[in-house]
Amino acid sequence: MKRTRAGLLLLLAADLLLAGCAVLDDTPPKRYPSEIVAGYVGGPLLDLEMKWSAPWDIAREGPGQKATWQFDGYNFAGCTVTVHTDAAGIIRKVAWTVGCGPKGTGTVAGSDPDRPDG
Repeated sequence: MKRTRAGLLLLLAADLLLAGCAVLDDTPPKRYPSEIVAGYVGGPLLDLEMKWSAPWDIAREGPGQKATWQFDGYNFAGCTVTVHTDAAGIIRKVAWTVGCGPKGTGTVAGSDPDRPDG
């Protein structure tokens, strides 16, 4: 009986230690938010919402919408990603702040169907 208790206590202590390490882990995910969102340009806003859940802020902007997500986990404190859609809800442009990717700040714009390729 004492061996069983000692084994359980040892197992519990190890679990708590591992859980503490996981909470303090500052390792970023394999892909930065800027890399993920860039892949959604030209797709529906709903697809990105399904990936990241509801945005922190969403509002009408011209004929489309502007949606913003904030990331404070890992080492992304202060990282904000904003997407702009057209009237059909298709993501046409994204912008992000420092800390959202390896290159800091940036934007990605989708193709403009009204502009001829040149």
